[in-house]
Amino acid sequence: RNMKNTLGLLIGLIILGCFAYYLMQSNPETQSTLNSTGMKFTIDKEEVDRVLITRKSNNNLDFTREGQKWKINDKYYASPHTMSHLLNTMSKIDMIFIPYKTHYKTIVSDMEKIGIHVEAFDKSGNKIKGYTIGANSAQNDATYFLLDGDNQPYAMNIKGFDGTIRDRFNYHIENWKDKTIFDNDASEISTVKVGFPKRPSASFVLTQDEGQYSLTPGDQLTPAINKSLNKAKVEAYLHSFKNVIAEGYDNRNVKKDSISNLLHFVTFEVALKDGKQMKYKMIPFRDVLDPDVNISDVKELEQVERYFVTNEETGDFLVLQQRLFKDLLRSYEYFY
Repeated sequence: RNMKNTLGLLIGLIILGCFAYYLMQSNPETQSTLNSTGMKFTIDKEEVDRVLITRKSNNNLDFTREGQKWKINDKYYASPHTMSHLLNTMSKIDMIFIPYKTHYKTIVSDMEKIGIHVEAFDKSGNKIKGYTIGANSAQNDATYFLLDGDNQPYAMNIKGFDGTIRDRFNYHIENWKDKTIFDNDASEISTVKVGFPKRPSASFVLTQDEGQYSLTPGDQLTPAINKSLNKAKVEAYLHSFKNVIAEGYDNRNVKKDSISNLLHFVTFEVALKDGKQMKYKMIPFRDVLDPDVNISDVKELEQVERYFVTNEETGDFLVLQQRLFKDLLRSYEYFY
């Protein structure tokens, strides 16, 4: 009887083994060569000081750490959110499956055509890791990676993520750039010059020095107001320069140049105590979209939803929502 039970158990195990083998054969993507070399693509994001992404489009991205911030191609600051997204991806990617050996040629051929090469370096300039990112799998549940110096590709993703990760390395540069207009503590600000070209009497220059504030007209023809400043209003205003973020870049707008040359509703020149300068010109969408609209006074701002913004320092063209910006739109007389 024990012999029969043992025989029955062996037969059951053989059947299960055959069934498992059949499933593997029916899905060649999951077949493996048992070669485990190069399975570890992850990095410690705290060690990374530079990430170089080389793309076939020649639209390469060189991210370098600068204190708490990152710069792109030594020109633009990177969006903290997008940069964090990239580093988290590089630290969490995991092998989903090893592609079938007969697929290697196609996978590598695709990499030669559309491959994205990624390299991570430490603070000493030493290369931590490098790999090429290829196409997505047929089921669109993973992306093929090939570690530098290896000849076996792997299908990688983030465990539990519904989608693929190739796109995270392939954004247009404008999706990487920091969209911050202002993000300054009140104590960092030295001078704020606000100009209203259509209503010069509303323009002003606000200066902060050792906790003392002075306010003068921004237009030479506007007489000074001989009253005491409302210190609470001034301080609240300076605190409004925190976390003012644009909706996005609009540099590919075909009307960018013509819009930038229009008479703007408001201009900002902000000088920080460390010497940094920020200069912006802003014009409401409505002034551009409807020729009968000509917003000239802060009292008309309930009509405004968004602004076209020109960064005078970089030449960038952005879109900014009124709800994030309204507290900075004050006129000279407001502070008294």
